[in-house]
Amino acid sequence: MVCFSRLATVAALFTTALVSAAPIDHGHSEPTLEKRAPTSAIYRCKKPGTIAITFDDGPWLYTGGLLDILKSRNVKATFFFNGFGWGHIDNFATVVKRAFDEGHQVASHTWDHKDLALLSESEVIAEMTQLDDAFKRIIGVRPTYMRPPFGSYTPTTLEILHRLNYTAVSADVDTRDWVHPTDFEASYNVYKALFDNPRDITLPGHIVLNHETHRVTSLQVAPMAIDLAKVKGYKVVTVGECLGDPKSNWYRA
Repeated sequence: MVCFSRLATVAALFTTALVSAAPIDHGHSEPTLEKRAPTSAIYRCKKPGTIAITFDDGPWLYTGGLLDILKSRNVKATFFFNGFGWGHIDNFATVVKRAFDEGHQVASHTWDHKDLALLSESEVIAEMTQLDDAFKRIIGVRPTYMRPPFGSYTPTTLEILHRLNYTAVSADVDTRDWVHPTDFEASYNVYKALFDNPRDITLPGHIVLNHETHRVTSLQVAPMAIDLAKVKGYKVVTVGECLGDPKSNWYRA
C-alpha cells in the first residue's frame, strides 16, 4: 500500500497546517474539558526542550531494527500503527507487543489508512474500533491517542474520535520521507534545520512525523536525528510525555 498518495493540493494544505497550527489542550488531564470535542488535532508539544519523534504506517519490516536503535539510545518514541497498511498487524504482533513492553507509546493510525474526512460516521467508527480490538488482543489495552491518515479530518471527525475517547495528533514538523524515501539527506536536513535556532529549545517542543516503513528513515535517519537532538540539548520523548499527559492516560482497558 502506498501511503500519502494524496493530491498535491491536499499535501500543500497539510504542510501549511503543520507550520501554522498552534498547540491545544487535549483534555485528558483536565476533566472539565473532556465534555468538549477539540477544534483541531494537536500539533506541538507543551513542554519546552522536548521532541517527540513519531513513526507512522507500521508495523513493518524495519520496526524491530528501529526498536533496537531506540533501546541502544535509551529513548522512547510514539508509534502510530495501522491494522492493515503495509502489513497486517497480526503478522507483526510480536514487534507491536515489544514496542509496548519497552515503554514506547503505541497509538492508532486507523485500520487501513483511509481518509477519515471522506468517510461516514459508521465508517470512521469501524476504522477505529477494528484496530482498537486488535490492540486489545495484542497488548491488552486500547490506545487513547491516534493520528488521522494524511492529516485529514473534519469537525465531525474530531467529534466522533472524541466520543471514542481518542486524542487526535498531527505534527508541526514533517520530514516528508514519504516523498523521498531513499534520500537520507533530505530527511535529515529537516532535523538540522529544526535545531538550527538555539532559542527554540526554550519554546514548546516539536512533534516530528516520520514513516518507519522506509528503511532509510528507520535505520539511518532515526539514530542520527536522536543523536543530534541530544547534542542540541533536547529530550527525546513520547507524544504523551511531551504534552505532560500521565502514562495512565495513554491507554484504556
